[in-house]
Amino acid sequence: MINVSKGTEQASVYQQHISGNLTTNSVKIQFISPQGDSVNQVTDLKNRVVITVYTVPGEQDLGQDGYQVFCFVTAYTGDLIPTEAVTKLRQKHSATVRVAEDHRGTVVQENPVSLFVVKAGVLSPHIPTLCREAKGSTYSSVAELARILKNPTRHPSIINNNIKQYQDAKRCGEQSVSSPTNCICSLPSCIWWFPCTLKYCRSASGEEHRCGIRTCSKCTTHRFLVENPSACIWDRS
Repeated sequence: MINVSKGTEQASVYQQHISGNLTTNSVKIQFISPQGDSVNQVTDLKNRVVITVYTVPGEQDLGQDGYQVFCFVTAYTGDLIPTEAVTKLRQKHSATVRVAEDHRGTVVQENPVSLFVVKAGVLSPHIPTLCREAKGSTYSSVAELARILKNPTRHPSIINNNIKQYQDAKRCGEQSVSSPTNCICSLPSCIWWFPCTLKYCRSASGEEHRCGIRTCSKCTTHRFLVENPSACIWDRS
């Protein structure tokens, strides 16, 4: 468990857990954001897939109880150190607040298709377990699936194609909360600290050896289709 901050003045500090699993060759990053959302991201390095699960609590002021779970499946972009190196990370001083060296900006990820969770294990065996509470809200795109699978057309049964509805839908924030119409929801989130590359140094004899890690931060805004604006209450204009 490490303490993480954006690094700017008055930025919130939160705890983040990062771990590596050599058996499955995967890396897990977990935290609860300052806004109260739970984020669980698993990078499956073996299959080059990233699964990100967001658990968003209901707005009690608006009479919403419980929570919503959204799951997003994207292709791995190579911006993480190997699993073996992650397992060796150590926090020497528990009170230290970590701030990333390099911010890699914000990516807007369009997710016009939803996935059938029970069949999506063909992408990564982690998906059926991680996304089990998001059977109707697990999303991706044809482009991302094409990057993961050599021939995604061979697995049409995993996709619930909502592209036409997605193209025709308006942003949720532009509609009344009581509207029954499909709309595009935006869910922003940032991982403010993760080990993105290994550092190498040369010894006096000229031999190269690993001598540390470089840390990065990045933000992602996922856009996806929901049944009505009440399912996306935080995204108001």
